Amino acid sequence: MAALRLLIAERFPTAPQREGSRLASGIAEIDEPTGGGLPTAALTELTCTAASSGSHLLLGQLLAVTRRKGQRAALVDPTNRFNPESLPASDLEHLVWARGGNTATAMSVTDLFARDANLGLVVLDLRDAPATELRRVPAPLWYRLQRAVEGTELTLLVITPRAVVPSATLRLQLSQPLTLQALQTDRPAILPQLDISLPRQRSIRQSLSA
Repeated sequence: MAALRLLIAERFPTAPQREGSRLASGIAEIDEPTGGGLPTAALTELTCTAASSGSHLLLGQLLAVTRRKGQRAALVDPTNRFNPESLPASDLEHLVWARGGNTATAMSVTDLFARDANLGLVVLDLRDAPATELRRVPAPLWYRLQRAVEGTELTLLVITPRAVVPSATLRLQLSQPLTLQALQTDRPAILPQLDISLPRQRSIRQSLSA
């Protein structure tokens, strides 16, 4: 592992950056314990260990937030899971949606988006990715994504069915399915009901040396 860390550091040198910048989600259960929201210049992993646990709602909220901030966003969706009709059209005007392909292709596309200075949010949705494909993602690729956003104002979010991202600075978890009653209410009323936990929260430097 020590040799791997050294190799990563040599191939992807750390860029100067400001720690502490955040993208406020507007969800108290995320913003309050994290000191303001999802970190910029870092990689956040959202693990969804239960079906219908609210990841699409959280994604919609982040798209609404970035739209209000005048930021552009990109969604990499290899399994074509995103349902744009469930969100207001105005929240999608700033979104680039890349869909189809496999996990390896999605990783490459995400790497390109992570290096685009015009974007404020990049989301890689691997919730439905085959387990075999997730296992084949080499650890250095996750560190490469982390390196790509260092020194930027970009927030990178990876949504997974289980914890697989070793370079994640912040890991959120949704582990409880929403009730049928909750699913029938408006989005602003559902968001406070999301069962969000924070299994990991550390500095960017810790994420790169883990």
